[in-house]
Amino acid sequence: MPATNEMENVIKALKQNNYNSVVYVDKAKDAVPIILDMIPPDASIEMAGAASVSQLGLLDILRQRGNKGLNFPGPGEFPTARRDILLVSTNAVTLDGKLVNIDGMGNRVTGMAFGVKKVILLIGANKIVRDVDEAIDRIQHTISPYHAKYIGVNTPCAKTEKCSDCGSPQRICNITTILLKKPPSVDFSIVLTGEDLGLGWDPGWPEERIENIKSAYRAEMDKFRSMMPPRE
Repeated sequence: MPATNEMENVIKALKQNNYNSVVYVDKAKDAVPIILDMIPPDASIEMAGAASVSQLGLLDILRQRGNKGLNFPGPGEFPTARRDILLVSTNAVTLDGKLVNIDGMGNRVTGMAFGVKKVILLIGANKIVRDVDEAIDRIQHTISPYHAKYIGVNTPCAKTEKCSDCGSPQRICNITTILLKKPPSVDFSIVLTGEDLGLGWDPGWPEERIENIKSAYRAEMDKFRSMMPPRE
C-alpha cells in the first residue's frame, strides 16, 4: 500500500530539512530488518524509553544480538557514557518536517541534537501533526497527562488528566525541543510507518483507534516495569 498524501508530504518535508535518510514502510514489522541493518552488532545503544521501539521487539532482538547499553539502570543511576546510537521515536512530526519533543530528564531530546554518532527515529503514523502549535498542545494536554497517570508520578496532571504547568518535582515535561532542521553533527536515519506506534493521538479520532494505541502502550509500559531493577 502506498503512503498517504499526508505521509508523502512529511517525507518530502523531512528531506527538504536535510534528513536525507528517510524510509517509509506500510507495515510496522517491515521496519525491523531495516533498522537492524543500520546498527552494527558491536554498537552501544542509548535506551530512552521508546514504546514504539519496544512494540516491535527491537530491544529484545538487540539484547540477544549482544548490543550494549540496553540494560535498565538501578534506582538513582543515570548513564554517563555517550552511546554510539540513539534508537528512539519522536513525540510529534509536523507536516513541514519539524520534530517536536517534550522530555523530563533530557536524555532523549538532547541526544537527538548532539553527542551521539547516529540517531535512528522510528515514527508511527499517529505522530503526524499539522504544525508545532498542534504538536505542543497534543503533547502537553493529551499525551503527557496520560503517561504521567499510567506510570504513577505525583503530578497534578496525573490526577486531573489536564496540564496545569505545575512545579512538581516529579514533573515529566521540563524540556521542549524543536528540531527545525537536521542537527549538523549527528547522522540521522528516519523510518516512518503507515501504522500507529507509541503514544500519540488526536482526541477527535475514533475511539477504537485511540484505545488500540493506548492498550499497546500499556502493554509496553507493563513490560518495562517488569524489567526494572527493584527499588530499595
